[in-house]
Amino acid sequence: MEALAGPTEYTEQTVDTDSQVTFTHRINIPKAACGCPSATTVQQLATRIEMLEREVSLLRAHCDSSCCGDNSATGRLDFVPACGGHGSFSFDLCGCVCEEGWGGKNCSEPRCPDDCSGQGVCVEGECACDRDFGGDNCSEPRCPSDCSGRGLCIDGDCVCEEAYTGEDCTLGRCLNDCSDQGACVNATCQCRPGYVGEDCSLVYCANNCSKKGLCKDGFCVCQEGFAGDDCNSVAAVMNVRVRGVTERTIELEWEGSAVLTDFLLTYAPSSPGGGHSVELELRLPGNSTSCLISELGAGVEYNINVFAVINNSISVPSSITVSTYLSNPNGLLFKSITETTVEVQWQPFYYSFDGWEISFIPKDNDGGMTAQLPSTITSFLQSGLRPGEEYTVNLVALRDQGRSQPVTATVTTLIDGPTQLVVRDVSDTVAFVEWTPPKAKIDQIVLRYGLLGGEGPRTTFRLQPTLSQYSLQVLRPGSRYHVSVSGVRRGNESGPVSTEFTTEIDAPKNLRLLSKTSTTLELEWDNSEAEVEGYQVVYSTLAGDQYDQVIVPRNEEATTKTTLTDLMPGTEYGIGISAMQGANQSTPATMNARTGLDVPLDLTVTASTDNTITLVWGVVSGPIDHYKVTYTSSSGTTTEVTGPQSDVTTTTLTDLEPGTEYTITVAARRGRQQSTAATIDAFTGIRPVTHLYLSDVTWDSAAAAWSAPAPPADLFILSYASADGTDTSKVTLEGSRTRSLVQGLLPATHYTVSLITIQGDATSEPVDAPLTTGMDPPKEITMSLVTEDSVTISWIKPLAPFDYYKMSYQSARGRVDSLVIDSDVTNYTLSSLFPATEYEISLTAVMGSQESKAAGTAVFTAMDMPAELTALNITPQGALLRWNPPMSDVDNYVLTLTHSQDTVLVESNRQDHQLASLRPSTTYSVALYATKGPLTSGTVITNFQTRKPWDSQGHQLAFYAYTPHILNPYLPCLPLQGINWFNWKGHEFSIPFVEMKMRPYNYRSISGKRRRSTPL
Repeated sequence: MEALAGPTEYTEQTVDTDSQVTFTHRINIPKAACGCPSATTVQQLATRIEMLEREVSLLRAHCDSSCCGDNSATGRLDFVPACGGHGSFSFDLCGCVCEEGWGGKNCSEPRCPDDCSGQGVCVEGECACDRDFGGDNCSEPRCPSDCSGRGLCIDGDCVCEEAYTGEDCTLGRCLNDCSDQGACVNATCQCRPGYVGEDCSLVYCANNCSKKGLCKDGFCVCQEGFAGDDCNSVAAVMNVRVRGVTERTIELEWEGSAVLTDFLLTYAPSSPGGGHSVELELRLPGNSTSCLISELGAGVEYNINVFAVINNSISVPSSITVSTYLSNPNGLLFKSITETTVEVQWQPFYYSFDGWEISFIPKDNDGGMTAQLPSTITSFLQSGLRPGEEYTVNLVALRDQGRSQPVTATVTTLIDGPTQLVVRDVSDTVAFVEWTPPKAKIDQIVLRYGLLGGEGPRTTFRLQPTLSQYSLQVLRPGSRYHVSVSGVRRGNESGPVSTEFTTEIDAPKNLRLLSKTSTTLELEWDNSEAEVEGYQVVYSTLAGDQYDQVIVPRNEEATTKTTLTDLMPGTEYGIGISAMQGANQSTPATMNARTGLDVPLDLTVTASTDNTITLVWGVVSGPIDHYKVTYTSSSGTTTEVTGPQSDVTTTTLTDLEPGTEYTITVAARRGRQQSTAATIDAFTGIRPVTHLYLSDVTWDSAAAAWSAPAPPADLFILSYASADGTDTSKVTLEGSRTRSLVQGLLPATHYTVSLITIQGDATSEPVDAPLTTGMDPPKEITMSLVTEDSVTISWIKPLAPFDYYKMSYQSARGRVDSLVIDSDVTNYTLSSLFPATEYEISLTAVMGSQESKAAGTAVFTAMDMPAELTALNITPQGALLRWNPPMSDVDNYVLTLTHSQDTVLVESNRQDHQLASLRPSTTYSVALYATKGPLTSGTVITNFQTRKPWDSQGHQLAFYAYTPHILNPYLPCLPLQGINWFNWKGHEFSIPFVEMKMRPYNYRSISGKRRRSTPL
């Protein structure tokens, strides 16, 4: 083992006889020459090693004596002095008895005083005290940092030297402790405002009051308008207060200094979403003491700051929070009012707020009602109110803690009224109204009624409250009425109970028979007072075998008529007429009426002699007793004969005067009723045809008519003959004929027409009538050689002789021209006509004052063709075609290039067309014609040859490539003035590009390759 004084080595070996294990350890302590520092840590390490060495020595000494037992040790052993030289070994104790100040098992450990008082560690007899203690035995309290070497530690407290202070004497001390007017920081006084100097003993104002005030006792007394410790700040506005508030404005006032240059006012809503979304500001003159802020949001709380300003220096704000009033609700109205409920409606707000508060306060203030509603509600139904009570309704808008001014209205609930209104026993003019009286006491009953839809006045009755029924009189028939009943108490009227009813339709009046026949009855009646749609007429024989009905529309006049037809002759009918309105029908108006007796029909004279006439007629319908025959001679003598019974329909009148005309009537009779008489005229003997009438005379026909003879003829022979006898004809007609058409006549010829009557074996004398036919017109008119200004008309000459022709023609433009043509002419050419115009042409033959019927036709003249078609501005690849338009209207021009048969349509308003993409040095032929609807004009043709191209030296060039689309209707109609090209590169090389330019026609190119002319 090596000690600190020099190198020492200890070797120990222990032999355990039982285990035969030998323990050897060797510890070397280097010399001090190794340069180890003599730090406390190294010293402590060395001390501990020495203590270990002593322990080992003690153990060796102990185990070498007999107190260690019978065990023996062998090997080389080195021993230190017993008990470390600081005590004696006691075999009785088998250990060392140490001297004072030493301890340990071998007395090699120095012992510390009082064992360091339990407040430290004993190291080689010296106490290593805890942090807060000191002294030899660690019993003395230690000062912080040992007073930093700048003072004495007494009882744990530092008594610092004069220039230092603090718990550990680390702080420098200020002079005179800053005179109690400041704080000492790092031995330097930091004085309070108003004090300066090394020890803060001198009084001083900050910043010399910025030359805006006086310094008194270290404090600045500032001039007007300024404030602050150094008077460098603008004094704030004083006493800002609210002068007035509305829904959209806030008016403020304040107190300010006279030296201010202006005021700055800023304002913004206190919470997001209210009013303006950004802070706004106003600038006001320095002499202002108030301000009106407008265009604010209703019911919004605003933070308002008022700043005083002097020469762009601004004060701290004087702030105030103000809320605008909420808008007053408006549009308050009552939608419905009952006895116990009121429905209120009002206009909404168009900004954010919390809600509504509505209250209903009775007039006597007994038991009001209040409800708070969401802001989205604009109507409210309040129930539970008292009937007949007057309420004051207040509506207030709410936002945060603010309330709008109320809008107020009064309403009175309805009183209890009558119920269960019933209308019964309704007729056309009367209705009975009945109701259940109200339970509450009322002053009177109010009954109102009138026509539905407001037509006419309404009638009001005020009745005793005990009544429960009333009869309505003098109503309009067939009308819809509205009736209501309500109660009145103290001037307040209950809600009405109402119903509607319709009065019955009144029946038609004054039904009467206007006329009758054997099969008809004509009826008339006065219209119903009700606005009916029509009438239903029901009729039947009195036997009631079959009922028939007809619907008759109402006449707009006072009366309505109808005629019943297909009735049985001589029959009595029961008739009922009811007015109709929709599904409603009035009671009928009734009457009975009888039809007349049937008229004998087909009364005919079957035979006639000099003193007798035999009659026959058809059988009448319906029952009759007999026939009555009456005849009157031409002299006026009338004779009545009771005719045959109902089953006989023929009679012979005798003892008549020969050759006399009689008027004979036959009527049916039944009792006192007589039918309408059938009448016929008859002659005793034969009555021939006396007159032949001719009409509708034309150039080849006429109509013949005559009256029938009596008795009727068996046959008629109708004939005609010309005056010269060359044209005759005869035809046999049936005896029932009274007219015939005479035809096949010659024009302009005099005829005699004759009619002979044949009755049995008797033949009458002929009845003649003269006839002259009219002139026949020209025939088969045709048109030929139609040109744009002329047309040739041809026709066949009439048969009748005539003096001349008159030809008239009229164009669509309305002009009529006439001319006279000799009679020997059968064609004529009209000239000076308009092209492409339709003409109406008529031709008549004239003989003296007589003119034939016109023969007519229509013709279109041809279109005239365009003129002077010319090719201009001819270039190697183009030419401009120009022409003059025709006189006629044109729809299009058709232009054809005959070389390639290319065709293009040109608009009618154009008079030229540009040809493009032509071949150089080529002869072209162009054809042009005009079209108008189906018409086409003649074709005009022109020829031209395109030019050869020229190079820059004036030599002609040839092109082998061309575009096949020669005609281009989309190119502008402007002349082509020049051409530029790439240099010619050989006979077989096709030019790939040609560039067209506008240049003077006589332009001479500048020499050189690909040189271009200067712009015009």
